[in-house]
Amino acid sequence: DGRHGAYSAALAMLHTGQGAPMITIEKALRADPGFVSGHCLRAALLVMTCRDDARLELARTLDAAQAHIHRADERGRRHLEAASAWLDYDLKRALQLYGDIVADHPHDTLALRVAHFGDLQWSRTERLRDRVAAVLPHWHQGMEGYTHVLGMYAFGLAEAGEYELAEQVGRRALELDRDNAGAIHAVAHVLEMQGRVEEGIAWLTTTAPNWTRSAGYAPHLWWHLALFHLDLSNTDAALRI
Repeated sequence: DGRHGAYSAALAMLHTGQGAPMITIEKALRADPGFVSGHCLRAALLVMTCRDDARLELARTLDAAQAHIHRADERGRRHLEAASAWLDYDLKRALQLYGDIVADHPHDTLALRVAHFGDLQWSRTERLRDRVAAVLPHWHQGMEGYTHVLGMYAFGLAEAGEYELAEQVGRRALELDRDNAGAIHAVAHVLEMQGRVEEGIAWLTTTAPNWTRSAGYAPHLWWHLALFHLDLSNTDAALRI
């Protein structure tokens, strides 16, 4: 139905960093305030802002969801519990709860995205890789969300220092979805860490039509491009960026 279409669209926007996922899911919630999955997604978006000024909105979202908790399934209740832990400043428990959802529901890319984000914030390098690796056997090409899982895996591999495999996975993700800014980012990390500066500049320049549309990734990838120029002592180019 329309609610789940809006949910899928907002989730894709979250993964790609494009569009307006918050606005999209809020429209669905206005149409159906009892759409608990929509509240879960909105809560996750607020959690990933990692900002104290999002706490009031998060509390409102959780309260709104609680009013319709009888419509929630087991997974929805667990999402709300995880977001509530973050609201209570229990960040370690929030990450554990989102991770537990992923372990039990490997196709839940919302929980995976939040857990992946949390692993990065906590500098859990091995978990950043291994959490995604654990769900990959449950995925295959053609499934909705598969390329986003590949992009997360590529980044986890890069952060774990497995540069060759990270590049392979990242490039594979882009073969399937050229707008996968997360995969573009993962390959950029590999090129930076291996000192392949000219390749890095070429990589981000040729893929720019894809990643510059991503409000979520573009500022960070511009920064990566500036770093490549600094590696070549091209300070004027870096400052222009």
